[in-house]
Amino acid sequence: MTKSLRKRLCWWHTGLFAAAVAISLLLAWKELHRHDPAGTSTGEKWQFITDTALESCVPFVLLGAVSWWLIHRSLAPVVKLAEAAEHIHEDSLHRRLPLLGTGDELDRLTSVMNDMTGRLETSFARVREFTLHASHELKTPLTILRSGFEQSLSRHDLSEPMRDQIISWLDEVDRLNRVVSGLTLLTQADAGQVTLMTEEVALHDLLRDAASEAEILGQSLNLTVAVVLEDTIALRADRHRLRQLLLNLTDNAVKYNREEGYIRYRLKQEGCHALLSVESGGRGIPGDELPHIFNRFYRSSSSRGSGQDGVGLGLSICQWIAQAHGGEITATSVPDHTALTLRLPLQQTHSQHL
Repeated sequence: MTKSLRKRLCWWHTGLFAAAVAISLLLAWKELHRHDPAGTSTGEKWQFITDTALESCVPFVLLGAVSWWLIHRSLAPVVKLAEAAEHIHEDSLHRRLPLLGTGDELDRLTSVMNDMTGRLETSFARVREFTLHASHELKTPLTILRSGFEQSLSRHDLSEPMRDQIISWLDEVDRLNRVVSGLTLLTQADAGQVTLMTEEVALHDLLRDAASEAEILGQSLNLTVAVVLEDTIALRADRHRLRQLLLNLTDNAVKYNREEGYIRYRLKQEGCHALLSVESGGRGIPGDELPHIFNRFYRSSSSRGSGQDGVGLGLSICQWIAQAHGGEITATSVPDHTALTLRLPLQQTHSQHL
């Protein structure tokens, strides 16, 4: 078990004090033997050693207590510095660690860490700015390309091989458009430039709409779509964003499913939270990859081998939407059963048990 630095220092000092006491007793015993007065019995010798040991315990305990207090006091600023640093992450790089004003090594370390955080904040801001500008600049040529391909498809003298090629190019342009749109949304969200438009939203209605979309998208695989509503729940949220989340989950559930597979939607209330799950069949996601599926542009090995052309941003967008509503989204998976569950707080909600 890992021990803190304060505990280790206290144990080291205690060990040194104990060793000093033992050495003192040993020297006292030797000195007693060297100047042994005549007629001193063994019992008197042991009594002398016992008295010496008891007298040594007083400074031993006193020094141990003082040592613990000094170590605790000396390292208290380090503990506070570590606790403050733990709260700094990608979204809070504007924070700075407090300076003690003592001008010692800890203040210098704090200043160095603040300078490093400032440089990181500047770097992150530049990356976000570049991504936003690049995404904006890419929209115009992609729109021109799409328009040109669509006009080419309307030509009557176009051969079938060329028509198929242009359709393939159009698919790639659409894919690039999805990448650009996803990157723009996530970058704006990172910069705090996206505002949720909240209204009263019936989750059970959104779930039924998503199931209808799944029935249409899953016709080629002959998927079975089911909706299990244990509760009907309404809450104040951004309808458009929640619908976007459900459509992303539905799209993934269809893409990575199997022939004659299934998609099942569940909605229930658990304590002061609403739980909305999208379950599907398929090969599943390996356990070591589950913690990474919400990372941007990450694609699991099962999805890479499926022949589906995802862009790797859908689940990242889902995670942002969940967090923006004060909730979270989690995933579990075994062969032929993958479940992604959205957990939303029931603040200012109205729910009815079915």
